[in-house]
Amino acid sequence: MKISFIIPSRNNYKYLKWAYDSIRKNQGNHTVQICVADDASTDGTWQWCRETMQKDLHFQAIRNEGPERQGLVILNDRLVDEVAKHDICMIYHADMYLCPNSLDYI
Repeated sequence: MKISFIIPSRNNYKYLKWAYDSIRKNQGNHTVQICVADDASTDGTWQWCRETMQKDLHFQAIRNEGPERQGLVILNDRLVDEVAKHDICMIYHADMYLCPNSLDYI
């Protein structure tokens, strides 16, 4: 299966890294794109996103520079419309953990 994970985030750097690691660890043999939207975070999220884009070709991120937040709905739509490459998209939160074999069951 080819799937794009849609993850908006604001100041969830610690949990976003955890979510990312769980997806990569438990994606199995599936082709997985991780799409993150940083909603004007001030906790290092964007720096981590830029570094991760350099290391992981299947990780893309966009940023709302702020200062006003765009929110989950707008950022989910932007990620699906502008970033996701696969027909199947999963709305995912920055504090979620992907369990082993999850994608096999989906």
